[in-house]
Amino acid sequence: MKSNYSELGKYIREVNERNSGLTITNLLGVSMEKTFIKSVANLNGVDMSVYKVLRNEQLACKLMSVGRDEKLPVDIYREQEPSIVSSAYYVFEPKNKEELLPEFLMMWLCRPENDRYIGFISGGDVRGGISWETFCSLPIKVPTIAKQKEIVKEYNAVQNRIALNQQLIQKLEETAQAIYRQWFVEGFDENWEEKSIGDLCSLVTDGKHGDCQNETASGFYFVSVKDLINGDIFYDNVRQITRKDFEETHKRTDLKSGDILLTSSGTIGRMIIVKEDPKTYRTTLQKSVAVLKPILELAPSYYLFSLLNSEMKNIIELAGGSTIANLLLGDLKRFKIKYPGQQLIYKYEKLISPIYKNIELKNKENQKLAELKDLLLSKLATIEN
Repeated sequence: MKSNYSELGKYIREVNERNSGLTITNLLGVSMEKTFIKSVANLNGVDMSVYKVLRNEQLACKLMSVGRDEKLPVDIYREQEPSIVSSAYYVFEPKNKEELLPEFLMMWLCRPENDRYIGFISGGDVRGGISWETFCSLPIKVPTIAKQKEIVKEYNAVQNRIALNQQLIQKLEETAQAIYRQWFVEGFDENWEEKSIGDLCSLVTDGKHGDCQNETASGFYFVSVKDLINGDIFYDNVRQITRKDFEETHKRTDLKSGDILLTSSGTIGRMIIVKEDPKTYRTTLQKSVAVLKPILELAPSYYLFSLLNSEMKNIIELAGGSTIANLLLGDLKRFKIKYPGQQLIYKYEKLISPIYKNIELKNKENQKLAELKDLLLSKLATIEN
């Protein structure tokens, strides 16, 4: 270990408070994106007293499969009211907050270098996990509290800007859907023609049924469900594959700007409109992601995107009503809608285009801010007191 590093265990302690009074019912998990998520587990008949209590400024992580995923699922709890996590999680906090800030600790654990190091040291475990003792042996560099506060403040400024943009994006999306609802749901006309999703698309297909061979830095991308984030393809962690595998799969998907991607297994319902980008034409898809190519004369991209958004609950019902089931593309193609006609659709597309363009701009800004966040995290190891 480098001389100016210490072991993480010097600064943290495990917290093992159990939900013995059964007073806390809000059950959380931690995603691979390092954010707390509401658990969807069926808790009927489950002994809730064994679950671990999570309090403000405490962190929770799961150490199983970190090698396989090369990601540490970890987040810092910021709410005032406590929640609970599974007993499979470790809850921990700084021993002394005047020596190590909880938010600085979270930043350190978010570093991509930390994820890679954990992946490396977990190599001896069949399931790719590490022990709490191994976790405590991770290296950490802890500057002065004053320096930590300065770093956290800078990082939070970027975080807050991303959150503000995300709120604006949500408002814009809600506006677009409200207009769609007003025009095509509340304004429904019984004389409208019945069509299917398949009638409005030149192609509805999914990605490769099988795996591809990885090739680092090939520039050929193999997108999965995890890569569709906040209305765009997030290329930072997309697998890169051989040219041969790409060309074979690309014949099937032929991805172009204006296409719509819809996650069809694993997690159903994430959607994006593919943007004009050099990477687009070097991107293909795994089986879990479907591509819909709208016939622009009948259903321009923004209209079809709004239509699918509006009908998503019913589309999920095609998969048995669960977002973690599988959506059969034949069922999607046959899904019936009332078609209002080209004239009204093109009026809607013209009205709605500036809203979606603004959403795209905010998403691009957030991608740049996310890159800045990663840069700030990478620089933590070079900071001097």
